Amino acid sequence: MFTVLIADDEVDHRDLLSLALRRFGYRIVTAEDAGGALEVLAQGGVDAALIDVRMPGISGLELCRRIRSDPAVESLPIMVVSADVHRDRITDALHAGADDYLCKPFARDELVARLGDLLRRPGTGTIRSAIASRAALAAARHVTTPAPITRCEDVRIRHSA
Repeated sequence: MFTVLIADDEVDHRDLLSLALRRFGYRIVTAEDAGGALEVLAQGGVDAALIDVRMPGISGLELCRRIRSDPAVESLPIMVVSADVHRDRITDALHAGADDYLCKPFARDELVARLGDLLRRPGTGTIRSAIASRAALAAARHVTTPAPITRCEDVRIRHSA
């Protein structure tokens, strides 16, 4: 049985998601904000997270970023579930580390199918770790000692390799 974290500040939304997923055999833990979600994740045992974008304090997008930057849970499958259907918000969520974005209102069957797909993806942790390693290597390449500054007709030019 998979355990799913639902992080949403609206109790009705948490209850609706919980009811839908329990009927399909999922174990549910909930949090009403990002701080509560991070506490639940720190306890371990969560297999996936459903996160709302708009929550008091830390947003759902920032929660995604924090999850992806924590080696203990970086591979956790994350689905953002939000009523915000603006394309920029969806793109922002994916850039923040969400694996999927489900717009409210949603069909229960679609929720279950997409969550099941996230949980069945092979090697999610391995893939995330490889991505993180490549990103760290790329960042390290850009953090080199700068070349000396030279003057050419009073214009500063910085040479780079």
